[in-house]
Amino acid sequence: MTGLNALAAHLDYTAPEHREGCTAKGWEVDYRIHTTVRERAYSGHSCPIGTEDRTACGHGDEYRALTVRIYCPKCGAATKLDAELPGMPMAFDTTRLGMGIKPRRCGRVWIYQGPPPRLGILLDPPGDPQWYLVARRNALRLDPGDIVGAVEPAFGPRGGPGYTVSYGLTELSAPAGERPTPVFRHHVRTDDQFFPTVTAAARWLDEHAVATEPAAAGKTP
Repeated sequence: MTGLNALAAHLDYTAPEHREGCTAKGWEVDYRIHTTVRERAYSGHSCPIGTEDRTACGHGDEYRALTVRIYCPKCGAATKLDAELPGMPMAFDTTRLGMGIKPRRCGRVWIYQGPPPRLGILLDPPGDPQWYLVARRNALRLDPGDIVGAVEPAFGPRGGPGYTVSYGLTELSAPAGERPTPVFRHHVRTDDQFFPTVTAAARWLDEHAVATEPAAAGKTP
C-alpha cells in the first residue's frame, strides 16, 4: 500500500528509557551471534519444511542466536533482545534503512527520506528513495500525528517522470492482537495532479494538507 515502506522506516520504533535523573542522551549498543542448542531436541521449534521429517528443515535443535544489548554505563538501565537468526545480519547505512538522514525543510514541513526501492548487494549504490515522508516537525522519532503525507515517483498524463502525493494518514482496523495497517485516505494521482520534483510535491502538501487533522484523530473501519 501507498508509502508503507517509508512509514515502516520511521514509525513504531520504541526507545529504551534511562533511569530517573540520568542525563545521558545516548546508549551503548552491541550484539553477538552464536550457535546454540535448544534444551530438548526440536523443543518449541516448528518449521513447515519439517512437518514429516524434522531433520529436513536444517534447523534441528541447533540454531544461530542473536543477542542485542542496549545499555547506559552511567545509570545502569539496560535492554536485552534475543532472537533466532535465519541468516547473517547485513551491514546497512542510513540511506539503505531510509531513516537517520537529516530531513530538509520545505516551508512549514520537513521532507524525510524513505528506503530505496531495492537494496541490491552491499556495495551497490542503493539509488533514489522510492518514497518520501512529509512531516510537520523535525524530530529523531516521528509519531503518526506528525505525518502530513507521502511523495512517490509517478508518470504524468503524457508519460513524463514526476511525483504524486498521498495524505490523510489513518489506520485500517485489524484483528485482535495484530497491528493496524496505516494507509492514506487521499491520493492526488486520481485527480491527475503531478509534480516535477519532490520539493514541489512537498510544497503542495504544505499548502493543502498541513492543516488537516493529525492521523491519530481518525480511524478507517
